Amino acid sequence: MFVVLAAIGGVAVLTVDRPTVAGTESRFSGVNDSTTLVTTELRVTNPNPIPIELGNTTVNHSIRMNGIEMGTGSRDDIRAAPGTSTVNFTTAIDNRNIPTWWASHVERGERTRVVTGAAVDVPVFGTARVSENRTLTTDITGALNTSEPRPINASLPFVDDPVLVVERTSATWGNVTRERTPLDIGLQLRNPTEIPIPVARIDYTLTMNGIAVGNGTTGEGTVLSPGSEQTITARAAIRNDELDDWWVSHIERDQRTDLGVSLTAVLELPGNRTVELPLDDLGTNTTIDTDVFDTGNGSDGSTSSIRLTR
Repeated sequence: MFVVLAAIGGVAVLTVDRPTVAGTESRFSGVNDSTTLVTTELRVTNPNPIPIELGNTTVNHSIRMNGIEMGTGSRDDIRAAPGTSTVNFTTAIDNRNIPTWWASHVERGERTRVVTGAAVDVPVFGTARVSENRTLTTDITGALNTSEPRPINASLPFVDDPVLVVERTSATWGNVTRERTPLDIGLQLRNPTEIPIPVARIDYTLTMNGIAVGNGTTGEGTVLSPGSEQTITARAAIRNDELDDWWVSHIERDQRTDLGVSLTAVLELPGNRTVELPLDDLGTNTTIDTDVFDTGNGSDGSTSSIRLTR
């Protein structure tokens, strides 16, 4: 493009080259119960020796996770200084999208493809587009697997402890739906005593950063004869409609979550006596760390996550 500048004694012609978009960098910058804010720095390179006022310019930005549109944002009117400069704008994620994304993350083997895209529409120069792709992975079930034997004591009269030994635990996801994320936890139990041990059921509670996301009773009743081993499967489930509350805590803690799986074996003894044995020492707790925008340390160690007010 040519710009003609009038001057005394003649005419000066100045060639103005097209500005380009060098890339983007995003980070979480705020969260409340309904919305998560993402701040994006758009790097614009102006090869000209003078600033360019990009009036009527529109920047559109989008964030997609596993093809799900999580949020969009835009900004008008940009000033590009000579060289490379940054333009900041904000994209809002609707937290109601979190359960849908979570279901897709589990369905794909705990993998998420994060795509951030920006389109800069500049009159005369046209539209410049830039996108960044990254893969987010977790291994929640892998962290819950253990082959370390764990003795379970009951402090019952006339019965030596331990009354049970959990030889191994394993965890797998079930068939996830929009409403529920099943988590099957297999417990390989051994009865080291000289009497039968009747296990009536397994009660469970699932927490994420202290937020209860699932609880109930699972497992079929069984009797472990002396010296025998059996595997009981506790079929727990996360209620996906609780996950938008969890997400707020996850972002506030710099993308870190403490997942707790609390299990209780219920024994039914002669004389209608019921004994509850907490299985809290099975290692069924883990930490989930994510880095959605690949900032190197959660939601960017240089910028703390700010809780927004309504």
